Amino acid sequence: MRWENLYVAGLGAYLPEQIYTAEQAVADGVYGAGECEANGYRAVRVAADDEPGPVMAAAAGRQAVARSGLAADDFDVVVHASVGHQGQDVWTPAHYVQNEAVGGNGAAFEVRQGSNSGLAAAEVAASWISARPDATAALVTTGDSFKLPYWDRWKADEQVVYGDGAGAMVLSTRGGFARVRSTASRADASLEPLYRGEDSWTEAPFYNGKPVDLAGRKRSWLSRHEGGYDEAIARINKNFGAVLQTALADADTDLAGTQWFIHANMSKTIVEWGFHGALGLDPDSTVYDWGLDYAHMGGGDQIIGLNRLFETGRPKPGDLIVTAGAGIGFMWTVAVLEVLDTPEWS
Repeated sequence: MRWENLYVAGLGAYLPEQIYTAEQAVADGVYGAGECEANGYRAVRVAADDEPGPVMAAAAGRQAVARSGLAADDFDVVVHASVGHQGQDVWTPAHYVQNEAVGGNGAAFEVRQGSNSGLAAAEVAASWISARPDATAALVTTGDSFKLPYWDRWKADEQVVYGDGAGAMVLSTRGGFARVRSTASRADASLEPLYRGEDSWTEAPFYNGKPVDLAGRKRSWLSRHEGGYDEAIARINKNFGAVLQTALADADTDLAGTQWFIHANMSKTIVEWGFHGALGLDPDSTVYDWGLDYAHMGGGDQIIGLNRLFETGRPKPGDLIVTAGAGIGFMWTVAVLEVLDTPEWS
């Protein structure tokens, strides 16, 4: 999708104060030494008991809104994205974020698209304000806190460690420090069973009192489908390549013509093979090394990573930034941004 008059006007992040290092996790017996070495994560941030995902998202949202300079009445929609438990069952966290971060009477929605939640929410928000002639701005937030007994951040999935944190982005039709040139999304629902597993229907959330076992679900499905692993990897690579090329073409560029690439905070093996190796990326054009101190923050890595990139003051006017997400389901989203100005807060 080629966008006209769509801008990033604000970014924000909230990262809890408590640090739990991977080295300490190994010493505590909650993380394997071999996994620690292979995955490359150095630490995670751990949210306090009174910092569930929506509370952190609201804090990030307030920062992004303040940086945007827009008023509450300018916001026509709030879209909140998440992966895990949001602090309460049968509840609408998007309205909490709206009330705490910006107020107003715009619509509020929730997006749950796994690790692609943040970018998927941004595309939903962009479509909302672009389709309404009188609409001005949208607030997009992400927020997750991965806590036992529901979620074991060190063991829930293979090659992934989950850190707590939140991000926020303000999209505007009036202007901003970066222009959204394009976005593209693509799904492949044939891969949906990978994270559902076999014989996996349950009667209620957390019905058996055991932590979420994403790795076990994958092993269950793959064990019953010969050649399933190779087929899944082939489909993932094909779809990611297609959505990336679509977004780049709609932005009138190619990967060589871009200066920055923001991807998820995945393990060293995944990143070095799936991003840096496959795409020929220079690690210095990413925030990958920084992300190893925070690990995978659900659907927020890309927005939080963009915030980090701009806070360092490295992007210059004219630079192009690619940010890419992938989430279970499966769905991929890629956005291409053009830097217009260096924001005052960078």
